[in-house]
Amino acid sequence: MGGIRKSGGFKKGNKLGCGKSYWKGKKFSQKTKLKMRVAQKRLVLLGKHHWGNGLSTPLRKAIRECFKYRQWRSDIFTRDNFRCVFCGNSGYIEADHYPKSFAEIFYGYNIKSVEDAINCEELWNINNGRTLCEDCHKKTGNHGKKFAKKYGR
Repeated sequence: MGGIRKSGGFKKGNKLGCGKSYWKGKKFSQKTKLKMRVAQKRLVLLGKHHWGNGLSTPLRKAIRECFKYRQWRSDIFTRDNFRCVFCGNSGYIEADHYPKSFAEIFYGYNIKSVEDAINCEELWNINNGRTLCEDCHKKTGNHGKKFAKKYGR
């Protein structure tokens, strides 16, 4: 009777529609496998991987973890009294590059190393930053996927 019991419930271990279990045992034709392989290679070549939007690279991560970046964030938070500039929330806060975003500066100045970033004055200008709570940051035009669509990444 498949995966459904007479009582209407599912057999133990059958998780239709939940995660990988649904695809377990499914077979794809050679034609479908080839299409999937070609599509994935194209995305990788374009920098549009399934695991991210192409904006999070080891260099960008290294820049965000350097001392100068942490100092910039601390200066922004102190200036804004550790509160979101939009709603005044003091819970989980983030430093946002604004009016010129981190990525605009990163790509505009063609930053290729951490040293390039450290020497880029605009990246560390506290007048180009603001404190936002997570919810308000998500509503801005330069957050995450909205930004990726804006810059074709």
